[in-house]
Amino acid sequence: MSLLLTPFAYDREPHVRRHGPRGYTDWRHYKPFLRDDFTFRCVYCLERETWHPNGEDAFSVEHFLPKSDRPDQVAIYDNLLLACLRCNSYKSTKLVCLDPKEVAYSDHLRLGDDGRLEALTVEAQDMIDLLQLNSDRVIAVRTQKLQLLDLKERYPTDPEVHPSSSHILAFPQTSRTWGP
Repeated sequence: MSLLLTPFAYDREPHVRRHGPRGYTDWRHYKPFLRDDFTFRCVYCLERETWHPNGEDAFSVEHFLPKSDRPDQVAIYDNLLLACLRCNSYKSTKLVCLDPKEVAYSDHLRLGDDGRLEALTVEAQDMIDLLQLNSDRVIAVRTQKLQLLDLKERYPTDPEVHPSSSHILAFPQTSRTWGP
């Protein structure tokens, strides 16, 4: 499968923000900006909003520097990430060593042919372990999406394959406005 077609290709450069909103005292108001900045996918596992029945409600604002450790960073946009509820729950108040603003995740993580994430560094292995990125359920989701994309690549005009695979790389329909 082409790297361009995989929904599990990590950024090749440190994450650059497209937005820079400021002034909100409630960090939740930054979510619409974060959704766009992180292309509607979890910064850690790369699952997309379109894969969840609850869409954006299956994602939350994640504090890279935990709120409990850095209350001064609670509503600072550059400390906020978009994460699925599963990853955010596993991370909880722990610190992930790999800051997506500082490092290219592709230098640390690679998707194996078996659907497992391969750690290229010790920090990446720590992140995989902390967030349980190679749990059976997560691997099953990755494998299913990759199989559908493989079918789409082999049978691009098949009317039965297209509806099953079209949501994998799609962006959600959104009617939300920016800000609160």
